[in-house]
Amino acid sequence: MFSDIKQLMKNPFLIISLLAISTIPALYTAIFLGSMWDPYNQLDEIQISVVNEDAGSELNGEPLNIGERIENELAENEEFDWQFTDAESAKDSLENGSSYAIIHIPDNVSEQATTLLNENPELITIDVTTNPGFNFVGSMMGTQGGSGVADAISTTVGETYTATLMDALAEVATSTGDIVTALADMQEGAGQLRESNEELQTGLDQAAPALGPAGAQLTQGNTEITTGIESLEENLGALEQEIADGSAPMDDYSFTGHNAESIISPVKVNESEITDMNNYGQSFAPFIIAVSLFVGAVAFSVIFPINRSSENYKNALAMSVSKLIIISVQAVISTAVVASVIQFMFDFPIDEPVKFYGIMILWAFSALLFVTLLVSLMGNIGKFITIILLIIQLSASAGTFPIETAGGLYQAIHPILPMSYVIAAMREAIFSFEGSLSYSDAMIYTISITVGSLIILQLINFLKFKFSSFEGLIRKLSRIQY
Repeated sequence: MFSDIKQLMKNPFLIISLLAISTIPALYTAIFLGSMWDPYNQLDEIQISVVNEDAGSELNGEPLNIGERIENELAENEEFDWQFTDAESAKDSLENGSSYAIIHIPDNVSEQATTLLNENPELITIDVTTNPGFNFVGSMMGTQGGSGVADAISTTVGETYTATLMDALAEVATSTGDIVTALADMQEGAGQLRESNEELQTGLDQAAPALGPAGAQLTQGNTEITTGIESLEENLGALEQEIADGSAPMDDYSFTGHNAESIISPVKVNESEITDMNNYGQSFAPFIIAVSLFVGAVAFSVIFPINRSSENYKNALAMSVSKLIIISVQAVISTAVVASVIQFMFDFPIDEPVKFYGIMILWAFSALLFVTLLVSLMGNIGKFITIILLIIQLSASAGTFPIETAGGLYQAIHPILPMSYVIAAMREAIFSFEGSLSYSDAMIYTISITVGSLIILQLINFLKFKFSSFEGLIRKLSRIQY
């Protein structure tokens, strides 16, 4: 049962080779995960060229320069590496890849901004140019920067117009209040005049008999004046009430700077996450780890003599056990080295470490066993098939983009690929949630692959002992002939 171990002891170079192979998953994880660990925290290294040619304009007699205000805001913004330059330099930087986007603010931006309340308003236009051929993701980041500038311009213009409208409405409300007050004062004065005139009328009525016809005319004239004053008083009251009623809705509104800000940004988004993720790499790690362990299994099949002659074993069971011992040791070492890299190089929190490292070592063992099975059955053809399986799992295991964004074929095979389950299980262990492919599903699937591979491997070894021609064919397929 220890035939392969005894053979290893006689071949130190093979031991060194297997130990080196056991570090491949860790190297793969360290290099790839390290290169994409936290890219969104490095956006300040992404250079974006800003070409500001805005000539400025006037709005309500006040100077307006949108481009200058945006340039000042970007100078204090550290989200990207903003470079303020001319059009020719910006084009050169975009073509040679030192810049990922050009944001061009034309000379008429401020002029366009002043037309928004005209009969035929002009939309403000800026130009964003990227170079996706150099780096597609970088160009997307550049487009994101352009969208940010567009939003900043919209906010700036909106604040300008809203502040102007708020000031005008506040003046209208104040003026309306002043008119109502003035009308009330006039009505009060008319009332006082009417009362005085009534007193005068009483005096005239008493003096009219003594004055004769002239007194009668005075009395009649004063009566007409009183009637006119009363009519004026009533009309002033009606006008005051009409104006008060018309302006009453404005009493329900406030026209302050705070109101203007609220109109510009009326929506407050409360974002929450059901999992706690520190950065992009933490979510990407399960994919890299799962792939790295499978790559390690493929490398193991290249170095280790899986189809060693049955003459070196007592029987089929001894052959299977001997190989299982080597596979188990290889799985443990590979997992231990990967775990060390995760713990000491990246040190990201894992909510359920037992489950995380449990599925990792089970996957390492399962991958090694499955690859050994294919090579034991088909030799070099089996190695080729394992590479094909690796490629398929890279594309359809939902390790990067959601599987819904892939084509129909990839979505169809996603639920049958073991790596899909392993990646989902690792994420569940890291973030402590249960997805559509649960941890228990992954354990059942991976254990099933392991048990099935053990049974089939034992059957293959039995056939090798039973039929020498069968073993001869496989050993022939395992040799590379020139």
